[in-house]
Amino acid sequence: MSGMPRRIVMDVDTGTDDALAILYALAHPDLEVLGISCVAGNVTLDQVVINTCKVLDAAGAGDIPVAAGAAQPLIERARRPGGSHGADGLAGIWLPETSRQRSPLNAVDLLGQLIMTSAEPMSLVTLAPKTNVAMLLTMYPDVVARLEQIIFMGGSVSGSNVTAVAEFNVWQDPEAASCVIESSIPTTMYGFDLFGRLAVSQADTERFRAHDHPAVRLVGELLYRRRIRADDSTHDCVGLLGDAGAMVLLTNPELFVISEFPVRVNLAGIGRGQTIVDQRASHRGTGHDPDPWPRIVVAVDLDAAQAALTFVKVIDSYAA
Repeated sequence: MSGMPRRIVMDVDTGTDDALAILYALAHPDLEVLGISCVAGNVTLDQVVINTCKVLDAAGAGDIPVAAGAAQPLIERARRPGGSHGADGLAGIWLPETSRQRSPLNAVDLLGQLIMTSAEPMSLVTLAPKTNVAMLLTMYPDVVARLEQIIFMGGSVSGSNVTAVAEFNVWQDPEAASCVIESSIPTTMYGFDLFGRLAVSQADTERFRAHDHPAVRLVGELLYRRRIRADDSTHDCVGLLGDAGAMVLLTNPELFVISEFPVRVNLAGIGRGQTIVDQRASHRGTGHDPDPWPRIVVAVDLDAAQAALTFVKVIDSYAA
């Protein structure tokens, strides 16, 4: 990408992989993070705000506003926080207390004001349950004309991680996810199918952990806590990028295979929270469906090695 950096806003529920995504976005020379909205998900809303501010501190970030948003889904009772990120959302990694003050605006108003007052179209990267974003689209309908795209981390084509068919971010608030998918904003879904395929090597993880720069060291600690056994003959461990892969998709779409499909969120029954991706070739562009599903772009494959290398290079730039 050349010229001026791409202006983005982020919507997060900062656990370990959201933290990796934030650190990547702040270091990338082609991105300018204008604000971050927080929603309950991996941990409670207050903890999400604290985690986000601590990550910004580690990166030495400037005065990027952080706003608190929805503490529960649109219509259901508040769900239990996700457990895979530890009680504090950052897997117990110690970080200094933060003196950053959250924005006096709520998350929806912060997003609305940033998007509507931007001189250039912006991209919105949502890595969390979609409650804040759905409320944004309802309360600030004119953002539809101001958003260049939405990068939607959530859903899946075939895999799942919370129920037999549902991915966590969509399962947390299916109505909100449906609202986002059914908007007219160009949307790209980075789903659970690719979630477990993008990982950083053990060598780079350990190199980051030993680094003097606090942001690089934090990336190493986060990856270390997200380690799994490599699916090869080395018997090494690799650190999963998780949600941070959506940021790599934003900056380097050429490393991904994408295709446009009709997509709908199941809102009822045993399949509630499932993203149904219609891959039938006969249903692409026929124009004869009396109830057409919204069509979005879905990432279906990637060059995992090159995407991981891209992530590593950006994190290395903290110490350049």
